[in-house]
Amino acid sequence: MSINKITYLHQVIPNKLFCFGSFMFSPLYFSDIIELKLFLNNLENDKVYVLTFELSLTDLESDDEDSPVITLSKPILITKNSSPKLLSQFLLHQISLADNKFDLNYDILKDMSLNKGAPLVLIKYNYINLF
Repeated sequence: MSINKITYLHQVIPNKLFCFGSFMFSPLYFSDIIELKLFLNNLENDKVYVLTFELSLTDLESDDEDSPVITLSKPILITKNSSPKLLSQFLLHQISLADNKFDLNYDILKDMSLNKGAPLVLIKYNYINLF
């Protein structure tokens, strides 16, 4: 799962509608390999996780719970052994696509952030039993 290429949930289980009651969250402030390695190290062995990446332009400490986010891709599948380099490249590519499509000026926003503020990528993930 997402070791040599990104594996989307719909590739493994087509034509299914999923509703997850609860997600775990993990923020990424730099979307780099180091952050993704730390995230993957915290996952359990022999489990598959479904996750989405959301680009948020407000920080996690903000009281504005209704602030918009941009979902950067369809849900993907990962394991503890997924490639942090592949995930980082994928994530940075998706941020670039969103930046171009919505004219976000992401580099300017990122330069303006102080002390782990916005913008950030929020990983929403949960264990999924595929078999």
